[in-house]
Amino acid sequence: MKIGVIGAGSWGTVLANLLSQKGNEVTLWAREPEVVSGIRNRRRNPFFMSGLELHPELAVSPDAEEVASTSNALLFAIPSVHLRSMAGKLKSYLPRLSGIINAAKGFEPHTGKRLSEILIEEACIEPGSSADHVAVISGPNLAGEVAEGKLGATVVACPDDDWAKQVQAMLSTDYFRAYRHTDRAGVELGGTLKNVFAIGAGVVDGLGLGDNAKAAYLTRSLHELVRLGTRLGGRQSTFYGLSGLGDLMATCSSELSRNHQLGQSLAHGQTLDELTNKSRMVIEGVETARTAAEWGKKLTIPLPITEEIYRVLFEGLSPREAARNLMTRSLKDEEA
Repeated sequence: MKIGVIGAGSWGTVLANLLSQKGNEVTLWAREPEVVSGIRNRRRNPFFMSGLELHPELAVSPDAEEVASTSNALLFAIPSVHLRSMAGKLKSYLPRLSGIINAAKGFEPHTGKRLSEILIEEACIEPGSSADHVAVISGPNLAGEVAEGKLGATVVACPDDDWAKQVQAMLSTDYFRAYRHTDRAGVELGGTLKNVFAIGAGVVDGLGLGDNAKAAYLTRSLHELVRLGTRLGGRQSTFYGLSGLGDLMATCSSELSRNHQLGQSLAHGQTLDELTNKSRMVIEGVETARTAAEWGKKLTIPLPITEEIYRVLFEGLSPREAARNLMTRSLKDEEA
């Protein structure tokens, strides 16, 4: 299949390479001229996953419309803040595609919409109809480990089961296994909301609070993720699968997680501005924390961990004070 991958960050580069290895005709869209030159001349992405030698047949282009016009399917792997504008730019090409895949995580700023909802709107598709071929992929998928060929799994969710099966087959290798799911909202929400809790997990580790605290934090984070995720349309059982609990465990524990790294750095006294200004990579958990906190207020759902992370990120609360606030809340039933 001819597949266009929109976004040459870490995850987009790794997925484009994997799809090329599987025999697909893949063209990767990159915004930066240095990335285009690096891939064409040295088979390396100089900014993201620079240690990965890319498949010789993987093409790259700086022209997103050219990529879309020559592809049968598009995979989006760009930051959530840019998805609406990019999808709008490619709007005329989207309806004729065999399928669309979203690999990015996050909410649309201001609207709080899931990224698949944006793609559905821009492609002028009736959600859940026979024309709805927008799939999402999510799971404990640290890009660096997939690039190294380490064992892992992901979840493909789409109402069009035929397209889900095609995506499943395209992504599955002897080291990377794809499962199918019908709960697109739940799969998407699990992969999005866990980024918020990964920041907090980094704070727990950065403050040296210990394994007991980390276990308690992860357990209560999952409780909070399920609470908000089900209210936003996901099925409870989905959040105990790969795209919920699995992704939460990986992102909250791994030194490869950008959100976890951010939390650790905040615990060590660095500011959010310092950390985001020096990074080429978008740390999705930051804006997701803002949107999740807003959803909590709109839906009148208590989200104590999310609220404390929001205050650390945007109101100058110290990480240690946030931890103290959580420990001194009024005593409750565990299931409350």
